[in-house]
Amino acid sequence: MYTPAMSSGPAIEIPDRLNMAEWFLDRRLDEGLGDKTAIHYHGSSLDQPRQLSYAQLVGESCKVTNLLRELGLGIEDRVLILLPDTPAFVACYFGVLRAGCVAVPANNWLKAKDYAYYLEYARPKAVIVDAEIWPAVDEARQTEGRHTKHYIVHDRTFAATPEGTVDIAQACGSLPSTARTEPTYRDDISTWLSSSGSTGNPKCVVHMHHDFVWNTIAYAQRTLKLKRDDITLSAPKLFFGYALASNMLFPFSVGGSCVLLPQRVKPAAYFELLERYEATQFVTVPTTIAKMVAAAENDGAADGRDLSKLHSLISAGEALPPRIYRAWRDRFKAEIYDGIGSAEMFHVYITNRPGDVKEGSLGKLVEGYEYELVGDDGRPVAKGEIGTVVIRGGSAGLCYWRMRDKSRETFHGDAVVGGDKFMVDADGYFWYCGRGDDMLKCSGVFVSPVEVENALIAHPAVREAGVVGFRDADELEKTMAFVELAAGHEASDELSEQIIAHCRTLVAAFKAPRKLEFVAELPRTETGKIRRAALRELAAKQVDGAGGQA
Repeated sequence: MYTPAMSSGPAIEIPDRLNMAEWFLDRRLDEGLGDKTAIHYHGSSLDQPRQLSYAQLVGESCKVTNLLRELGLGIEDRVLILLPDTPAFVACYFGVLRAGCVAVPANNWLKAKDYAYYLEYARPKAVIVDAEIWPAVDEARQTEGRHTKHYIVHDRTFAATPEGTVDIAQACGSLPSTARTEPTYRDDISTWLSSSGSTGNPKCVVHMHHDFVWNTIAYAQRTLKLKRDDITLSAPKLFFGYALASNMLFPFSVGGSCVLLPQRVKPAAYFELLERYEATQFVTVPTTIAKMVAAAENDGAADGRDLSKLHSLISAGEALPPRIYRAWRDRFKAEIYDGIGSAEMFHVYITNRPGDVKEGSLGKLVEGYEYELVGDDGRPVAKGEIGTVVIRGGSAGLCYWRMRDKSRETFHGDAVVGGDKFMVDADGYFWYCGRGDDMLKCSGVFVSPVEVENALIAHPAVREAGVVGFRDADELEKTMAFVELAAGHEASDELSEQIIAHCRTLVAAFKAPRKLEFVAELPRTETGKIRRAALRELAAKQVDGAGGQA
């Protein structure tokens, strides 16, 4: 259906027989890295910090495989993983794959109703769940647990687990630390990735073993050039596909190490963690970078911290404002490789990279992928025009589970029709313009909310900004801005006028906000993206309250 232009780069050959547990873990033992540290675990109030070598990690994953087989699970059985970022998550993930089962990692910050959805939607034969999350899962299974045979509980305090559940520590204690790896094919299903940032219940993208290895080679190894001495630390958690790769699969593929933080961390605290673990690469999102810069500038959060080992930040999820990029680079020197990916394509396919960073852009296509920008009519747009991205590459998912119509709209062989709007300049750099349903049409011209937000953030009084559309008294669409103020500034009508006037010096007058509202904090998703639907609701209330005169 689509014939995107191809990016250059050597072909990536994936063997017919492939199991991710062997490719990402066992090969490190074959390379003589058994004693090398794979995981630096930070610990929590429930347990202690510790390190795991590759040999120990392989052994623990094999114990999980043996447990699953004892419970009667086998190839293609689905296992829902509800664990924080602990060594147990990693051991269980690879233990599931080694058994030939399908891993379904899910957000462990949800409510009982959300877990009830997963139990019905994924129909897992087993659930591996942290004891802290168990009460919500226990409630969920009362209504939607008929498909699930086993609930395997991991208690970080080693307390007894609830009656009727399997205590993973006790059950694995006597099991062998070696296990037969199911000889899966590259096209066997390995993992479901949940979409994020959309309204309603999540969609799960079905991925094969092949997809993860293909992108790891194309992006992590060939583009980012990760090395054996790299130590990654991530703000997003492993249940997000972004971190699952960037803070586990990617470093493991080259014999590197990762730092696992089970708890949520305030942005200012990352400076101490990056120093303590001598992290070389920080996996994050633009919102966290902005808050870290603010904490360093206003509160001295980075004072005295040695970040000399940190060579780069990986940023994704939304476009990184140029002002935030410059503020970070000027102060900390470590480069930021901002890019974009999706659950549908598993991970990043457009990015800035070592030696090639263009401020404000998302960089260029990762070699091996192909792209096309199309208009609303499905036809290619001219160079320099805004269009919806169609990406083709070896990491494309198969479908959304149990969503035929949506799958047919999105997946076309190895091409994925995304919801993101871009402009590609003459040099091949991608400029993010927003989601398709976020685009505004003012004075008959499409307006990117991201462009307006970047103009607003360029004002020194603005820390964060979100832009949506509203209908004025004449039913014409105009832009409305919601602004978080930087420290030391107070909201006032005068400041609002100054910010809008400054914005007009950077974008066309019809793009500039007609109205600006100050907010304490912008609504965001778990991955840090602005929840524009929530802002549109706020804008509608503002307009209704003003009788359409906003």
